[in-house]
Amino acid sequence: MKKAKYQLDKDLKFLENQALFPCIYVYPLVNLFIGMINCKSDENVSVRKVKTPGYNGQKLTTLIIEPRDSAGSDDKLPCIVFYHGGGILLKAVQSHYQFAKWYAAKAKCKVVMPDYRLMPKYRFPVATMDCYKTYEWVLDNADMLGIDKDKIIMTGDSAGATLVGEVFFMLKDNKLTLPIGTLMVYPALDRRVNTQSMRKFVDTPVLNSRISKMFWDEYLKGAVPEKKEYASPLEAQSFDQFPRTYIEVAEFDSLHDDGVLLADRLREEKIPVEFHEVKGSCHGYEVALGSRIVKNALDRRIRWIQAVLEEH
Repeated sequence: MKKAKYQLDKDLKFLENQALFPCIYVYPLVNLFIGMINCKSDENVSVRKVKTPGYNGQKLTTLIIEPRDSAGSDDKLPCIVFYHGGGILLKAVQSHYQFAKWYAAKAKCKVVMPDYRLMPKYRFPVATMDCYKTYEWVLDNADMLGIDKDKIIMTGDSAGATLVGEVFFMLKDNKLTLPIGTLMVYPALDRRVNTQSMRKFVDTPVLNSRISKMFWDEYLKGAVPEKKEYASPLEAQSFDQFPRTYIEVAEFDSLHDDGVLLADRLREEKIPVEFHEVKGSCHGYEVALGSRIVKNALDRRIRWIQAVLEEH
């Protein structure tokens, strides 16, 4: 038997021959099926949908996920604003919903997850501004939502982490209340796609550098961002006021070095950062919900979230 080029963990072997489509016009059809997946309440959390403001006056469907044992309480809870990944092409999938529910139940937080608008119909800055508007809505409605607006963490995976970075710089420039932490999983942070991992990983499972470049080219097609960091966070001149950050990257991933470079930039500016490279993994490993890799990642993230909240 031919040995696989990338030695994935045994729990991730099912991803060896998986790849995202190289044509963006396929994704609306894929989303018809993904859209059938629902995030449902269970014995640990309650889930509800609300309509929230998006960019240019459009309304978004946004999930609010909260611990069951907080129902009816007057106590304000911390909040995690969760921007799902998927290349700004795919809707949230089951793994996103499960992590959101785990965060709510285990960290005793309310999780807010917007269904922001996607390519190919909507390019930059629509998704970014939808996510910014969601964060702004949380701040404006914190009392009504039972949220402590001084205890907000932003999280995102892949393109969701792109949105985290972009939204942070917009919040900072508009002098709004900033998050106390950011949690990024295999983040996509640099439109220049010229890192060593981009050059090295041209054929990795799920995501490779060619598809990464296609996503960036399509996302920013014809766009002239007001500031570079509003589209490509690693192009920021400074990370002043950036909060304590948790970064997780996959070993075999074209985006590997985006996370490494962010960690380096934050350390240079004396910003606390916790960095993990997940050995034997490729992009998208969160979908292996029952795996040891996911269990360990969840445990690390919950410890980090709890530590950040205890500091505030």
